[in-house]
Amino acid sequence: MKKTFMTCALLAGFGGWLHAQDIYKVEMLSGSDLDGDARYVGMGGAMSALGANLSAMTTNPASTGLYRRSDIALTAGLSSQPDGMHLIDNNQEKGADKTRGFFNQAGMVYAIRTGNDSGLKFFNIGFNYKRSRNFKQYIGLNGINTPNGLSQTWQMLDLAQDMDGYWLDLGSDKHREWTTPLALLGYDTYLIDPVIQNNTIVDYLGSDAQKYNYRRAQWGGVHQYDINFSANINERVYAGVSMGVYDVSFHSILCYDEMLMNEKGQHFGNSSMYQEESMTGLGFDGKIGVIVRPLEENPFRIGLSVTTPTAFDLESNSYLYLSSPYTDDDHPEGFWGDTEVYNKYRIRTPWKLNVSAATTVGTFLALDAEYEWQNYSSAAVRYSDSGEYFYDDYYGDGWTSYSTDLGLQQQIDTWMRNVHTFRMGLEARPTSQLAIRAGYNFVSSPFDKKAYLNLLADGPSYYYATNTDYVNLGETHRATLGLGYTSKYFYVDAAYQHQMQEATVYAFHYNDADRFGIDNALAGQHIKLHRNNFQITLGVKF
Repeated sequence: MKKTFMTCALLAGFGGWLHAQDIYKVEMLSGSDLDGDARYVGMGGAMSALGANLSAMTTNPASTGLYRRSDIALTAGLSSQPDGMHLIDNNQEKGADKTRGFFNQAGMVYAIRTGNDSGLKFFNIGFNYKRSRNFKQYIGLNGINTPNGLSQTWQMLDLAQDMDGYWLDLGSDKHREWTTPLALLGYDTYLIDPVIQNNTIVDYLGSDAQKYNYRRAQWGGVHQYDINFSANINERVYAGVSMGVYDVSFHSILCYDEMLMNEKGQHFGNSSMYQEESMTGLGFDGKIGVIVRPLEENPFRIGLSVTTPTAFDLESNSYLYLSSPYTDDDHPEGFWGDTEVYNKYRIRTPWKLNVSAATTVGTFLALDAEYEWQNYSSAAVRYSDSGEYFYDDYYGDGWTSYSTDLGLQQQIDTWMRNVHTFRMGLEARPTSQLAIRAGYNFVSSPFDKKAYLNLLADGPSYYYATNTDYVNLGETHRATLGLGYTSKYFYVDAAYQHQMQEATVYAFHYNDADRFGIDNALAGQHIKLHRNNFQITLGVKF
């Protein structure tokens, strides 16, 4: 395993973020990308009230009630991260900004004309798959200076105390149960060292650092499957329900190293951390929606939909390796240690409310605008009551045999913000067969500007923490363009999306005055997470 780590030490840039369950993982599973068929993307995702679109059933299930013909479509595309770092692995250079292909949508609607004079004109059945979240991301920070010798090991010192501030004896099996795997490996590799007086630990000493390098890569995604039922009532009211199933697959790699200093301020070696983590699971939610045309002779319509929280049942596996340059006669090359952590838990995402409005101008122009609200106070992380580290003080009322991590819930309530999404789109048809589309999509930041990864949150998640880094995402802006061609039975659509998002990366959190303090002595590093996506949809209507 040491050889595997040394390969990682040569990396020049993997990036992403996944830790023990925390507010950042809650966001990762609660947010969504602008993805789906090319018409939906080309309109900026603003199709909820216009309807008659496969991907729109994921935001307002009533939208499929506007279908009067059956529809089948497949979508594939390309994606790139233009600001991705370059990766070096086994002397083979790989571009993190390399364009990659993906298959991101497949769906169908079967439109059933009822011939019913009582008001029900159509009853439609639909299914749609789309890639709800693309986790592929790269971040790399090179040669970042740390002020006044600040080191990741200083945060390990905070973790070497219990919640009341008493120093733990990390050489004792009993005390080792009361801290994180990261702090234990820091102790095992002498990155933190106890100060002993009268056979009692009265303090720990950390290491001092000059600079650090930080690399993360993540890949995988959330795949969403919706089964939809909708109805057209008198061509005035459209109602629908959808049941969603979500398949999660996530993988990440972290490489972090520090240049350590001795008492004279001289560099004498590097400490290094390598982490691998994978997460898999399933989630379920429900959606209900309605679209109404208030005026019989006017095409203007308004839509309303509600999406329940997605209940994810998840498990993760994490491998952590830590090495230091400290030596003795038995370890002339330095100390190293590793550990594996398995975790099983549940995450409940926020409720969503979507309000939309749309109209058409003859057969030439279609317009849609909508607003979506996510209530993060309704999110939660829950554990099995029978877990090894679970105590009554950590829990509130929860699902059967699962209870809420109250320490982490406090972090969600404090640092996560309700997310506001605005979508606008237009489609112009210069001819009956050709369509030109444009859209804009805005998503507010899910985090308070001072949000941080609190490894001292008093709850079960504390015992699974294997890293210290976190990324505070900023707001997201997406601009889209699209083209479409339609014949009697066949259509083809294409869309381009430019996503602009910036973020601040912190390798760890440390407050010198108060280990529970909010302000971080380590400056955050500003990064760009822009993406370019292109996709094409082939479809048949009959």
